[in-house]
Parts: sequence; C-alpha cells; structure tokens
Amino acid sequence: ARADDIRFPKDGSPAFLIKLPDGWISHEDQFNGIQLLPSDHRTLVYLSMVRDPQYKDKPLMDLALAIGKPSNITEFPRQEPGAISGHSGTTFIGKMHNDKGTLLDVKMVIIPLEPDLWATETLLTSQNLTSAQVEALHTAVDGVSLTSLK
Repeated sequence: ARADDIRFPKDGSPAFLIKLPDGWISHEDQFNGIQLLPSDHRTLVYLSMVRDPQYKDKPLMDLALAIGKPSNITEFPRQEPGAISGHSGTTFIGKMHNDKGTLLDVKMVIIPLEPDLWATETLLTSQNLTSAQVEALHTAVDGVSLTSLK
C-alpha cells in the first residue's frame, strides 16, 4: 500500500511534498515540524519551515546552532553544500545524544527560501546501520521535495 503524498505545512507555500516509503510513519509536532520514521526508529527525518526575522542576514551556522540547541547540539564540525530537490543550501554535520544517551549522527540541510524563511531537513541516524536501513533512509530523503517557490 502506497501512503498518500503528504504536504507540509498543509496550507501555504512554500511547502514540503513528502512521499513516505512503505512502513514509515509521519508525525507532526508542536514546533512546526514533521517527523518521518521507519518502524525500527533507528533513523529519523525531520522537516520544518523556519521563519525567524532575527536570523535574517546572519550566518546559516547561527541558525543551525539555534535549531540544534534544544537537542544539545553545540557544534557542527563539518559543513558542505546541500540541496533539497534542486534548491541549494548548506548541510551541517555533527553528532548528538538522544534522551536514551544513544549517540546519533546529525545531518541538517538548511535551504534559504526568503530573507527570513528557511526549509530545514535534519537526518538523525543511529550508528552501525545495516545497508537496508541506509537504503530506506535514502528512499525517504529522495521522497522529499519542496513546492515551487513564489
């Protein structure tokens, strides 16, 4: 059974269009974000639209650290170019511990959309994933796109 495509946020533009892989679930949270999870919960894709005038004209690293702060992410030692469905931005790479103390790899892609609006896609992955788990994560990420911008 193919899950229906999800539009997040439901109204307005820009928005994410999400094709959920079989066996994955989505969960919207109170922080204007949506989590995409496989049944084993070893990986997580977190998508959000962030509008915050206070980060206009600031380095993207400032925004990445502000987004990471509630999860106790204090640094992103690596940066590289990133993109979501052809819209380019920056990928911030680091690590964090979840509430169970498990070390997770963090990959946060931030795409500037307007001077004070960013699309973010954060991948949280357990260490030592199987090739099938990595493949499923790639399928999930490939299923995420951004609606055409205004």
